[in-house]
Amino acid sequence: MFDEFENEEMSSKDEAKLMERYEEMIKQNGHAFFDEDEFDEIIAIYTDSRSFSKALKAAELALDQHPYSVIFLVRQAQLYGASNQIHKAFDVLSKAESFEPNNEEIWVTKGSLYSHLNEHDKAIHSFKQALKISQEPDEIYMMIAIEYENKKDYIKAIYFLKKAVANNTGNELALFELAWCFEEAGMVRESIAYYNELIDLDPYSVSAWYNIGVAYNKLSEYDEAISAFDFCIAIEEAFSSAYFNKANALANQEKYAEAIEVYKQTFEYEEPDAYTHYYLGECYEKLENNKMALLHYQKAVKIDPELSPAWLGIGVVYDLNESYIESLFFIKKALELESNNPEFWYIYGDVLYRAGQLDEAINAYQRTSELEKDNFEVLLDLALVYYELGDIEGLTDTIATVVTTFGIENPAVAYRYAAFCFITGKNKEGLTILEGALEKDYEGHEGFLEFEPTFKLNTTITNLIGLYNKQ
Repeated sequence: MFDEFENEEMSSKDEAKLMERYEEMIKQNGHAFFDEDEFDEIIAIYTDSRSFSKALKAAELALDQHPYSVIFLVRQAQLYGASNQIHKAFDVLSKAESFEPNNEEIWVTKGSLYSHLNEHDKAIHSFKQALKISQEPDEIYMMIAIEYENKKDYIKAIYFLKKAVANNTGNELALFELAWCFEEAGMVRESIAYYNELIDLDPYSVSAWYNIGVAYNKLSEYDEAISAFDFCIAIEEAFSSAYFNKANALANQEKYAEAIEVYKQTFEYEEPDAYTHYYLGECYEKLENNKMALLHYQKAVKIDPELSPAWLGIGVVYDLNESYIESLFFIKKALELESNNPEFWYIYGDVLYRAGQLDEAINAYQRTSELEKDNFEVLLDLALVYYELGDIEGLTDTIATVVTTFGIENPAVAYRYAAFCFITGKNKEGLTILEGALEKDYEGHEGFLEFEPTFKLNTTITNLIGLYNKQ
């Protein structure tokens, strides 16, 4: 707000002449008259180039020549604000207000200063004062809404954003801001109803159709999302974001081949970006086309070397190809960029396990558990590693932690605890726990048998499993 001034457009030739005349005056330490519009243009030029000290000098000279001009006091205050000289800015605004208390720009600038200080209630008050005298209120409605967003009062933010749109249906920034506020307020379904009302007024509103599609995607109602994005594309064929989100919806429906084709369509309307290549890689990976998956993950990191999920994707492809050394190298690259990502650590632990590096796998699983304390599955995998190492103490402690923290009501926990009981000779307890798990999730017994293949030779266990199979 502080460094964006509105001025009549001036041709570049006239602008160059104006600046040449002004800078010659400064160089010669002379005196030359500039009218208010000329000074305002000079200040704007310096501000746009972020030459705030020169802009402030121009504002001072402007006030020397036009001492009662409120606009230059406002410009001076805005420049003080942009230079983080907030108290000076308020002092200048007080002077401007004494000259012209009903000047909209004074109140807007004051509100922006309060916003900069995170004094949101005072900012809202100032913007509302500006609103009383504004001829074009939609931007001020937006400013008020953003202050309410900063207060996390999304209901009031929505109220003022709706007013901004009602005042100017072409305010796309307000429309997209509304979508975010609806989501933060947990009102995604309500947002669809609102955007449908806008479509009733303007059936060709690309922004409304797009936001409906995004909302349906968030609700996992992918057919409706795809339909909305198709309307976007019908209205504006080059709307690349509509293609991208339509492809996401298709991928979420596991229609990976279709998603690939739509992702590729975005390249017809904008430069290929890293995320699109990353999602293409994911789709190819799901289709078990590891060669193409690797190609697109590599393209993603070439465009954006900081895109950690793409480095992980490369590692996953190498893991699928059983090239564990290469896989671990690229997963480490991902971890260098996101060292506190529990998913990355979990996958790293799995690959270390498959590579036979069990001690390192333990460290990776433990790190995962530290970062994601509600993940009992990683502890079950950790228990498996301890078992394979013959570390009964580690196995016992880990299983005890799982049971204490998560309880054996969870079938996955129950199956693993039952296995632990059988391994440590607590057969009676093991049968009781196993029976409870079979009652809740019969199919889960397959993982139980995979954990320790010798269980298949135990007739007591197999008879119990068979009993529930008949049920």
